[in-house]
Amino acid sequence: MLPLALVFLSLSMVTVTSGPIKLPQDSYEVLSAVLEKNMKNESLPWYVAQNFSSPGQTAAAPASPNDYQYPSYAGNSEPSIPFPSPISTYPPALQGSPYSSYYYRQPPSLAAGQFQPVLPARTSTSPPQQQQPAEPPRPVQPNPSKPNKAPVPGIPNKKDGPPPASPRLLFPLSSPPVPLPAEECLTADGEVGECLSAHDCGQTNGQMSGLCHQGMDHSAYPRVCCTYTAECGYSTSKTVSYFRSPAWPQLVTNHSDCSLEVDVNPGVCQVRLDFLDFHLDGMTEGSCSLSNQMVINSTIKHAYFPTNTLCGNLSPTAAELVDYLRTDLPHLYLHLEDLPADRKVPKLPNPPTPSISLNVKVTNHPSKWNIRVTQIQCDGAPLQAPGGCSQYYNSFSGTMTSLNYNDNQYMTNMDMASCVRLDQRACAIAYTIDSLSVGASKGNKLGYGLTCGDYISFSGEKTGMCGTALAREVVLPVRGVQGVTMHSDSVFSKSEAGFKMQYRYIRDCQGLQYFRYPQPK
Repeated sequence: MLPLALVFLSLSMVTVTSGPIKLPQDSYEVLSAVLEKNMKNESLPWYVAQNFSSPGQTAAAPASPNDYQYPSYAGNSEPSIPFPSPISTYPPALQGSPYSSYYYRQPPSLAAGQFQPVLPARTSTSPPQQQQPAEPPRPVQPNPSKPNKAPVPGIPNKKDGPPPASPRLLFPLSSPPVPLPAEECLTADGEVGECLSAHDCGQTNGQMSGLCHQGMDHSAYPRVCCTYTAECGYSTSKTVSYFRSPAWPQLVTNHSDCSLEVDVNPGVCQVRLDFLDFHLDGMTEGSCSLSNQMVINSTIKHAYFPTNTLCGNLSPTAAELVDYLRTDLPHLYLHLEDLPADRKVPKLPNPPTPSISLNVKVTNHPSKWNIRVTQIQCDGAPLQAPGGCSQYYNSFSGTMTSLNYNDNQYMTNMDMASCVRLDQRACAIAYTIDSLSVGASKGNKLGYGLTCGDYISFSGEKTGMCGTALAREVVLPVRGVQGVTMHSDSVFSKSEAGFKMQYRYIRDCQGLQYFRYPQPK
């Protein structure tokens, strides 16, 4: 049967007038080829059989649409003529026609005996695309787990896929189903934190500083070592917090009020301040300036502070390599026993929440600070100091220094007791004085007893020591708690720089010579 789409497409190009219809040359050629090849024994509709003429001839138009006579087909007395849509799914093969450059969709499957013209090959005017060079084969990676072995063979019939968008975690970040007890951890940078899940660390405003116990955690749910940093205006109740200056370790020149409030947890009797990096303006004649100092306050009425003002350079210089986990760094203990043990004190109604505040003020001086604040439970904790100790060294050997030793001076009107943890197996303790300049004595020598205004005294001894000494060793028998107490009066002297000494316990005292104080003549 005649493809009606081609006929209608060709007739659409005919100009309809009131006179004869003239067929264009290209339409005549297409229709002639169709008639000669496919329509020799077919009956044609009126618009092909009656109105078709050769080039130059004319075909008469029907008088009216009612004069159209449709041909009869076997099995269908009144067939319908399918009128194609303007955008047909049938590809026209009109070579040389302006419509031959249009692209059409692929037609549906044709019935048997139906004509399907062949589209001519379309020539592309675009320059030929250059073929991409083949990717060189990837070198085989050596086996990292088996040295001196053959490379890892690939997986047969497989190829490497795209790299993952992000590294896959080898452990869950969710919290364990059962709450785990609080556990202390140490980071690779020498900071003290708390073992928590990654979720709990972020929820409590902490910072993940590596895995708990540096990856050697025994928990089925791997945890992180969560550290807590506090800045100006913060309030914290964490066991260990780091109070830092703005933009630490950068210097800050002016800051009118930088404060930290430490909410004391139940059962806490002491707070330890470790001066990891503390540099403020120095003292003037043994006293801190009101515009450059740190002031310590507390809502606990009977709290004991060795001093409530600090300034100057309390931490070692930047040139020294410091292990922040050592306990013989410059530090200070704050005792928070609310009720004294020697007398009865009635409790007040509606007492304030127990807390400690650290207030730093800086004026026209480059300053910075990083203070480790540790709350200590009164249950025999390793850092719990004996009552009345301003400093506590819980190692059997270490270095003791007076406050502001790096400034070559110390405060006036101060009593500072530095205690050393007792070694039950020791029979003696040796103090090696590297430098001592406390008080004044005749001839820049050591003085003892009542001749001293400022002095140091060793625990268990009946007298004090003052003056100047270098590289001198004092060996004393162990009698109870060991340590050194320093006292200063209200008189300031430029020659008074403080002390620095090494201490160590001795467990074999056979043939040992103890230090002997000079006897009055």
